[in-house]
Amino acid sequence: MSDIDPLIKREMQWMAVGLNENRDLAPIIIAKVRRQRIRNAILFVLGAITISVGSIGIYEAVKGNPVQVVGGVTGNNMATQPEIVGLSSDYPVTWEQSVGDVSAISGAGGLGDTLGGLTAVGLKISWERCGKEQCPTTWVLSVENKTADLVSTSPSLGIFNNHTPIVSDSRPTTVLPGGKALLVFTFPEFQDGLSVDAGATWQWNWYLAQLR
Repeated sequence: MSDIDPLIKREMQWMAVGLNENRDLAPIIIAKVRRQRIRNAILFVLGAITISVGSIGIYEAVKGNPVQVVGGVTGNNMATQPEIVGLSSDYPVTWEQSVGDVSAISGAGGLGDTLGGLTAVGLKISWERCGKEQCPTTWVLSVENKTADLVSTSPSLGIFNNHTPIVSDSRPTTVLPGGKALLVFTFPEFQDGLSVDAGATWQWNWYLAQLR
């Protein structure tokens, strides 16, 4: 009895105490065990097919929607904003050659210029009313690291009215090789009673300042 298949042994023990105790149990037990094994084999095959189909579906879904990784900028940069190329402004502005800030450690630059390894590729200016005139209150400068090195510096942006420096601000940033950064400069001074003459001209430039 010890050499009999465990499944057959269990069936024989169960059926020996039932209504079939005076019958030949071997054919009945063997047929029952065969049915159980066939059923288990079918369930195993169906399970394997289900797992395979599910795996293929997940692979196709991931392949069709690749994960997009946005990187290359740190600090106050806003990598999720739309790409900015060239000058975007509702009112005319020109480039100013003068730096106009004692913290500058570089010359002045405009669009297309490279300072400290960063190249200015775009500028978007938003205007709001200050008194009776419109003032450029928000500036978004797009810079790109076209070098093969990590660049850590402090780009600054200065604003001039009739070629006279008014305000400037810095945005320390780090940009990976080949990466871009959007530097947002806001000037609430324009909304705090700044008076601008009618017909005044606006100029701007960017430069590098000491890292804070």
